[in-house]
Amino acid sequence: MRKALATALLLPTAAVALTGCGLFGPTTYEPEERAAIEVDAGEEFTLSVPANPAIAEYWYLVKPHPDRDVVERVGKRLETEPSDPDVIGDGDGTLYFDFKGVRPGTTEIKLLHCPAVVCTGTKDNPEPHPTSSMYAPVPTATGTPGNDPAYFIYKVTVR
Repeated sequence: MRKALATALLLPTAAVALTGCGLFGPTTYEPEERAAIEVDAGEEFTLSVPANPAIAEYWYLVKPHPDRDVVERVGKRLETEPSDPDVIGDGDGTLYFDFKGVRPGTTEIKLLHCPAVVCTGTKDNPEPHPTSSMYAPVPTATGTPGNDPAYFIYKVTVR
């Protein structure tokens, strides 16, 4: 009986402990966790950022791009919450940038946060609106996303 109870308790505990190891999908990192991301070669990981496309808030992977010998981009996806059609700007969501560790090394992943149509250019080369000196130069973020454009730099080490 004790052995069965111990086994019954051990399985859920092990599942919770292994969740952060990527057993149930890639490890996800929020903007506050960008200082030191460490993954193994072959391991997938995700950068998760808040986004509200209904009010033109968006994020872009910008140059310099991460070293392709260290990490590769696997994909990008947007998940939004159901919105109220009677409320303008309703529909918060999350944008996910998916990557995979390739070889041991260190690189940086640079994301540009563009709230409420303050960026122009193409999706491959966005930048803050040139007529707005208020945003030049664009700062590197030190906190969570705010109301101004900012670069979020993630340092990634692949073991």
